[in-house]
Amino acid sequence: MRAVTLLALLLPAPALGQSAPAPQPGRYAITLAECRSGEIFLTLAKDRLDLPVLSCTGLAFTPEAPGGGDLARWSVSARTCTAEGEDKPAPKRFRIEARGTALRILWADGTKSAWMARCGR
Repeated sequence: MRAVTLLALLLPAPALGQSAPAPQPGRYAITLAECRSGEIFLTLAKDRLDLPVLSCTGLAFTPEAPGGGDLARWSVSARTCTAEGEDKPAPKRFRIEARGTALRILWADGTKSAWMARCGR
């Protein structure tokens, strides 16, 4: 029994709430057909997000508690976002959910984007 206790103390404990890596960079469209036709809705890079009316740079992803199944979530803070119709760039916070190769954005005001499919590689 002592050997089992000693072994348990020496082995690393499993990580609780292991964090998911940042969302997969790439180009995203509402449907795969739109991917094929080049109607890209969102482009995500390691530290940049571009939408038709909003661009954000300096992204930092903080993993949140996992959702059910293969759902991963992140809190995202952007150092600078520039929105169409706004005079001054500003920091912004939002969340991203990913399931498989699809993702959506959850905005601070409670609205959610549609699920978007990742286009190719």
